[in-house]
Amino acid sequence: MARLRAGSSAGSPLRLSLLALAAGLALSGCATPADPAGQAKPAAAPAAAAKPAAAASASAGAAPAAPAAPAARPPGQPQPFAAVIKDAQRFEGLFTVYQKDDKVWIELAPEDLNKSFLFSPKFSRGIGEKMLYGGLMTGTWGPQLGNAQLAQFRRVHNQVQLVALNTEFTAKTGTPNARGIERSYSPSLLGSVAVASQPHPERKSILIEANNLFLADTLGLGVALNRAFRQNYALDRGNTSFVSVRASSEGVFIDTQQHFATATLAAAQPPTPGAPPSPLPQPSTPRAVPDARSLFMGVHYTLMKLPEAPMQARSTDARLGHFRTLRFDFSDDLARTPAQRLLQRWRLEKKDPAAAVSEPVKPITFWIDRNVPHEYREAMTAGVLEWNKAFERAGFKNAVVVKVQGEQDSFDTLDGNVASLRWMNNIEPSFGAIGPSHVDPRSGEILDADIGFEGLSSRNLRALRAQVLPNTSPAEWGELLQARDAQREGLLGTPPAAHTHTEACQYGAHATEQLGLALDVLASRGELDPDGPEARAFVMEYVKDVTMHEVGHTLGLRHNFRSSQVYTDAQLSKLDFTTATGLAGSVMEYAPINLPAPGQPRGTYFQSTLGPYDYWVIEYAYKPLPREHEAAELQKIAARSAEPQLAYGTDEDNFLGIDPDSLHFDLGKDPVAFARKRIEIARDLIAKQETRSLKPSEDYAVLRRAVSYGVRDVARAAGVLARQIGGLRTLRDFPGSGRDPMQPVEAKRQREALDLIGKGLLAADAFTLSPALQRRLAPDYLERGDALSSGMPVSTDFSLSGMVLDLQRALLAQLMSDGVAARILDSEGKFEKRAEAFRLSELYQRLSQDVWSELGAGSDIPLARRELQREHANRLASTLLRPAAGSRADARSLVRAEARALLTRVKASPRAALSAEARAHLDDVAETLELALQAKLQRTGL
Repeated sequence: MARLRAGSSAGSPLRLSLLALAAGLALSGCATPADPAGQAKPAAAPAAAAKPAAAASASAGAAPAAPAAPAARPPGQPQPFAAVIKDAQRFEGLFTVYQKDDKVWIELAPEDLNKSFLFSPKFSRGIGEKMLYGGLMTGTWGPQLGNAQLAQFRRVHNQVQLVALNTEFTAKTGTPNARGIERSYSPSLLGSVAVASQPHPERKSILIEANNLFLADTLGLGVALNRAFRQNYALDRGNTSFVSVRASSEGVFIDTQQHFATATLAAAQPPTPGAPPSPLPQPSTPRAVPDARSLFMGVHYTLMKLPEAPMQARSTDARLGHFRTLRFDFSDDLARTPAQRLLQRWRLEKKDPAAAVSEPVKPITFWIDRNVPHEYREAMTAGVLEWNKAFERAGFKNAVVVKVQGEQDSFDTLDGNVASLRWMNNIEPSFGAIGPSHVDPRSGEILDADIGFEGLSSRNLRALRAQVLPNTSPAEWGELLQARDAQREGLLGTPPAAHTHTEACQYGAHATEQLGLALDVLASRGELDPDGPEARAFVMEYVKDVTMHEVGHTLGLRHNFRSSQVYTDAQLSKLDFTTATGLAGSVMEYAPINLPAPGQPRGTYFQSTLGPYDYWVIEYAYKPLPREHEAAELQKIAARSAEPQLAYGTDEDNFLGIDPDSLHFDLGKDPVAFARKRIEIARDLIAKQETRSLKPSEDYAVLRRAVSYGVRDVARAAGVLARQIGGLRTLRDFPGSGRDPMQPVEAKRQREALDLIGKGLLAADAFTLSPALQRRLAPDYLERGDALSSGMPVSTDFSLSGMVLDLQRALLAQLMSDGVAARILDSEGKFEKRAEAFRLSELYQRLSQDVWSELGAGSDIPLARRELQREHANRLASTLLRPAAGSRADARSLVRAEARALLTRVKASPRAALSAEARAHLDDVAETLELALQAKLQRTGL
């Protein structure tokens, strides 16, 4: 193995680089300076054969010397092979690689051309923000940042192209359809270089210079940086260099350091007084680099050998949650659709095919990177190895193995053939933990996976994420909830796509906040010392939980958001039960921490083991089956989907916003009872802050954080309740299960949810703080100063009423939306007896009663209630004046009737005991409703 140091020269300061960029100088031909010794950094000793990606050592050394007197070559012809690589180091592997100073060449034999390999780029170093994180698979947020692809070297005259193949569209080789596919769909050019040498006299191979392929902006990082910061960053080739070059029989591994710079920095434009904020993104600068004009990104490239024979593909089934590789096979014109969905899984083969349970020929090996703190390694290992329980039922013993990268190991866990768990210390936490993978598109075989844990997931830094670092303050939660629900109803465009391998899993981020909530709840009750050994054990349970979840993704499993409802609250309150079974039917759930209500017994806090669904989904993906019987056997396995403990619903079932069971952070069979319990816990937490005694070493931000956690968790509980109203269960059963796949929520449950919303969340006394506590809810002034200096929004005052009002507005936005109205109206036809259905008129009447409970009581109307009432009246008026094109006629009629009834109540309400503000409020609402009811509308459909 050979390594090159990141090129930098004492005579080439940053400002010269910037001036060169500004002047448009052609830097692509500049040589990277050698290290102070004038030589390339020598290679490290090859690792033992047992280590992955060990550099080939038998052939390392100087290349054959060039002839003493080479024959003169014709003008324009490349140099002889030996002359190009004279005095270069040689590394044999998938491709033979040569390195001399700042130059790297790849030798391509005739058989290497047009031969497919996996092109796998990753970020080896980052900037700590904007998802430009060191250790991240570059395709995590989509192919625009270079997802893994099948690629080939192709020679076109004296150019060699690095081409990404189009694997999504295919047909049987040698058929007319295959010829049509070739002409219908294009590959992509990743890079192109001139042939650098004449053919080798014996091997007939040629050389290409790798610099122009791997020191170029192949991934489009410049575009990504400009999109993130709105600055004119461009690659600076003169200060871009190789860090290391290695080769083995499995692949070629090239690590580079790429310098991006801009000569000037654009500044955000100040808002025009009186004008609305500009909808266009404003320029910003990276917060975590010393000089925003200059930054380095590390890109690690693997050119990885593909399996000689593609793995036997297995089709996905909608009743279970597996990631899939989508391709369109046009071989059969009579097929209903050319779409094929290949299940993504690792290749596991039994050493003893005849044994019921056998060790695999090659286990799935996860390496814990040496950058993972020592204190978390044991918990991570336990989380990985937990999956062996499921594999054993599928016929494999010790299918999953964990190893720890040693300090002397020469391989990199970013190598394309090394699955890893690694640590990321990002200033801008984005996902908590993430589990992406790279896949062979020919078969769905998983070839590589890199699980990333963000350092801010750890207990000792949790407050930074919840209090200071996020761009969203606690008071903005209600606005986010409203925007999310509006998006679900189609008001903000297309709903989010389902989670795939190229998207981030948010479980780690949400679980981090749940961890902070739980620690504050238990500390406030006196059940846990946040700095004691119990808290450390508590955090280790969390790490194992998150590890199991992310490893599940790298094994090919999707989220399962319906599995949280397989156990009752009574079962979840028993420690022995939850220790044996876990909290949910699957670790692929977004399960909240299992907190007991005040004074109640508790089960385990976290998911500590696999659930029944996890065994089932692994069996479907990995159980060895004879090819001739595979389809029938898979159908038998999938046909168990109606078993209660195998309940499955995934991202799209959640994001579409209609299924009341496929939810984030609900727990137990009865979602209304769960929400009631969490609201009780949150209120208890907030109440305990009134008398909480702080140590002299603590500041008042402890109280502020606890109240914030409580309100946030109430918002989550409110989302669970709101989903019940107009909810429609979307089961994935096939015929024969005994269940109908489309089931509206029972009227009884919808009424229970509406009762809790009205009496618990829309009530005047939903949340209250004493004046004394409100005066103590100060921010952490040091953290506030840090945040302000970095340009982040920070609120000094703490407005509980504002947070609660945001939540109440979000609830009204959801419950009074056209989508909920349509589902309630449509559900009437899904009941055998229409009297069993929940009616839209009941929803509107109940909301008016709860929001306007002060009318007729003769008491004053507080400020918070006036604002909520205006929100309700304005929504009624808006529906009357500006009905959406797709709104239902019955819904509009009911809104008109409700507006008339409310106007009558407002006018008849006694005013004598009211404040001047309350009297003006009622007069204003009455005028708003009168004008809306009197307005003449041009109706459609008459």
